Amino acid sequence: MDKHFHADFYGFVIDSEQGLSFAGKPVGLHPKEFKMLLELVKQAGNRVSKEDLISRVWNNVPTSDESISRCLSILKSTLRRVSPGIESLIKTEYGQGYRFIGQIGKPATFVNEENFFLLINATRNLIILKDEQSRWQIANNATLELYGLLGKPWQGKTCSELAALCDERYQSYFAACTEADERAWQTRQSVELIRSVVSQDENNQQKRVFEIVKTPLFEANGSRKALIVLGQEITDRLENERQGRLMSRVLSNSDEAVLISDQDNNIVYVNDAFTRITGYTLAEVMGQNPRILASHRHDHEFYEAMWQQLLKEGTWHGEIWDKRKNGDIYPKWLNISTVHDGDGRICNYVAIFSDISKRKEDEALLLFLAYHDPLTKLPNRLLLRDRFIQAVGVSERHDSGSVALLFLDLDQFKNINDSLGHEVGDRLLIAVAKRLEAHVREIDTVSRLGGDEFVVVLTDMPNTPAISHVAQKILDHLGEEFEIDEYRLTSTASIGVALYPHDGDNFETLLKLADTAMYHAKDCGRNTYRFYTDKMNVDALERLRMRNSLAAALINHEFVLHYQPQFDLISSRLVGFEALIRWNHPESGLLPPHKFIPIAEETGQIVPIGEWVIREACRQAKSWQRQGYGPVRIAVNLSSMQFKRGDIIKMITDLTDEHELDPQYIELELTETIMLQDIDYILDIVEKFKSLRFTLSIDDFGTGYSSLAYLKRFRVDKLKIDQSFIRNLEIDRHDLAIVRSIIQLAHGFDMHTIAEGVETQGQLDVLLREGCEEGQGYLFSHPLVADQVVRYLEKLS
Repeated sequence: MDKHFHADFYGFVIDSEQGLSFAGKPVGLHPKEFKMLLELVKQAGNRVSKEDLISRVWNNVPTSDESISRCLSILKSTLRRVSPGIESLIKTEYGQGYRFIGQIGKPATFVNEENFFLLINATRNLIILKDEQSRWQIANNATLELYGLLGKPWQGKTCSELAALCDERYQSYFAACTEADERAWQTRQSVELIRSVVSQDENNQQKRVFEIVKTPLFEANGSRKALIVLGQEITDRLENERQGRLMSRVLSNSDEAVLISDQDNNIVYVNDAFTRITGYTLAEVMGQNPRILASHRHDHEFYEAMWQQLLKEGTWHGEIWDKRKNGDIYPKWLNISTVHDGDGRICNYVAIFSDISKRKEDEALLLFLAYHDPLTKLPNRLLLRDRFIQAVGVSERHDSGSVALLFLDLDQFKNINDSLGHEVGDRLLIAVAKRLEAHVREIDTVSRLGGDEFVVVLTDMPNTPAISHVAQKILDHLGEEFEIDEYRLTSTASIGVALYPHDGDNFETLLKLADTAMYHAKDCGRNTYRFYTDKMNVDALERLRMRNSLAAALINHEFVLHYQPQFDLISSRLVGFEALIRWNHPESGLLPPHKFIPIAEETGQIVPIGEWVIREACRQAKSWQRQGYGPVRIAVNLSSMQFKRGDIIKMITDLTDEHELDPQYIELELTETIMLQDIDYILDIVEKFKSLRFTLSIDDFGTGYSSLAYLKRFRVDKLKIDQSFIRNLEIDRHDLAIVRSIIQLAHGFDMHTIAEGVETQGQLDVLLREGCEEGQGYLFSHPLVADQVVRYLEKLS
């Protein structure tokens, strides 16, 4: 049996039993190739003949020179792949044999070359040993892998020479490496530096950072001996430091407070948010127990349960009340977690909390707004229903009295809003709410449903007179002046009353009935109250039926225009017609405008109805002209809603253009309420209509909110005197004074006047005497349908 053989050479270790390895890694060889190398290394420095190889490798089996040469070639190729240049240690002496010329070692101790390479290759740190000329002599695998030098002839080369073997991304490193080497030699001291290297793996590039120390060694005579280069990777350390700085900044800038305590629950860290919320600085709480923040609003059982959960599950969260440094008690949302060391023991407690005072306030506000009107702070419909149910319960328990629902709507509030603005209107609503609350009992409820509608629930009322007394008291106090900024406003109201259990047994029903009664109070002249009756319900149903029928009236062509002639009072000459709308209702017959126009105003249907009136008036006026009759002016009424919706100028001019009608033959009658809207906006529209040669008049002058200020700015063509002033003109000196004033006022502004509702010769005589220019009424003619107008025109001609 052959004796065991073990030797090493130039990083290789060959063992007759273990095989061949390089730098601690096995080198794969065919058995015959390994036996050939083993024999050559055993005979290192000596010639091995062909016969010796045949005897020891091929076991005396006859073998050709070609087979031996091929085996040797494969062996050298394998060695070259592992350590380029090592194959040159095997020499062929032609005709004589083969010789291994390398140095081999046979260590007798554990400290040997093999173990040395095992040692340096076991670390991921960089290890390089350079000779006195800074040539690389030894490098571990971590270094070679980093720079892509594995399998390349790196040994014995300088950094400049290695640069040519590597990728371009390492060029700058090797250039700096040469400079750092020389600095270490010159200073004769260790040089420390940081190097960043971009390495390439199978998936992506990775930036790695190393802390490098270069230590020069010198001979006894002072000459250079070797340069030891050690590199420790600090990529993870730098990343951890960066993460630490980032976390520190996050904690510092966090809106949530962070408190960290040790295993004994003594505070070791708090962030800036903690100081902002509690008022305590880190210096003030360091080493303190967090119980210094306790508000004493929670009992011992609360904290005991909290700690039991924290120690059992490692976390606790919930709402808790604490105390600030200044003594204020506040709510916070708290999360506490435990931190464990490597042995599983608790080493820290981390508490993160936020001040939820604002959130609690917002929640309280949202809860309040869910049940209250945001403007007046009165209960809303939802809370009103609840209060009504409570009032019913009181009434039933006492078995006496009743519950009254008072539905209150302010009279003419819209005019205040339109003329003085919504801010003034809102402040008036607030003042009304306060006045209502001040004049009912604490057990009663005042609610605002929206807009200018209020509801009062009167609890345990003994009888109807008592309810009437409260309703009248409310009207009296609301009728007193309100001082809103520089304005002194009056605001009457209409009140509808419904009673439980007399009129209904549930909230919704009674509210609807009180609403119906309120509308009846408005129809009775406003500033009054009415109790609900069955007849009101009939009227309300009729009103609802009328609203529904109006929607189809335009589509079904149920509207018709009547034309009332207008005359020059001095010459008796026909000067125009006023277009008066009628509704040819399929069930109720011909209805005058006061039956449906208010409903159309409420629903907004007045806008398309008004457009139809103007279109029909334009069409009819042009039709009469084409029939050969002289051009006459037709007056049409405009609603305030038409000014709010759409472009009224474009609508009217499009209609006159469509029918090729000169605008001077259309007179636009404006109500005084139109003037109470946005003054500048209305003024601009009036001026544009004037420039387009439309005739403009103010209808029913003196019955609404007459103002000399707006009359001065709105230069219309005529004022129309309402028939209510004409009716008793001959016998009522007050009506005469009003008519005389209107006529004189119009003349002062270079305007004409036209009187409506002239029915007697005496009225005509007074109007002529006072200087009124035009008139219309039954004295001259009743309103006529279109066919009657034709006959009327023929008669006049």
